[in-house]
Amino acid sequence: MTFTARLALAVALLLVPVAALAQDKAAVLVTSSGQALDAFTVKTLLGRAGVANDYDPHARAADLDGRSAVVIAVGASVKGFGAAGITAETENERTTALLDAAKAAGVKIIGVHIGGAERRQGLSEQFVQLVAPRADSLVVWKTGNADGYFDTVAAEKNIPITQIDKLTEVGPVLAGELAAQ
Repeated sequence: MTFTARLALAVALLLVPVAALAQDKAAVLVTSSGQALDAFTVKTLLGRAGVANDYDPHARAADLDGRSAVVIAVGASVKGFGAAGITAETENERTTALLDAAKAAGVKIIGVHIGGAERRQGLSEQFVQLVAPRADSLVVWKTGNADGYFDTVAAEKNIPITQIDKLTEVGPVLAGELAAQ
């Protein structure tokens, strides 16, 4: 075998795994806005519903490349901020940049609130108010919409909204939405 042939074979062997990695990127990205573990719950339930997805609680605009949808679970966790070494301000900036990039790239934004009434207070509210009006659709656990906030935003912004009675419904509901896009 000539040197050129060996070199070509070596390059091919190196590039095949890289190409495979690029193809393994799921069309759906699940992230958090507020660093609560709600996004991990969404990721798990979406997977159980048969939808391949990638989970990154710190996703950035560049992570949207090759994606058709981003699912953003809203709800703040002080422990989550501490573990990630970030602040509410930097999380707000990251989320805003992610929303801007998704809109510019035509990536569907699905806002999810499954934290109930607990995640509609204090620090969480700024993330709810940041994501909900910019989402292309909303999936909300009814207990977190007792004040009708999500209904109002959905009506004002013409955003489809699905309210769920049980957390376990979030996976199948999202799977249906993603299949319909």
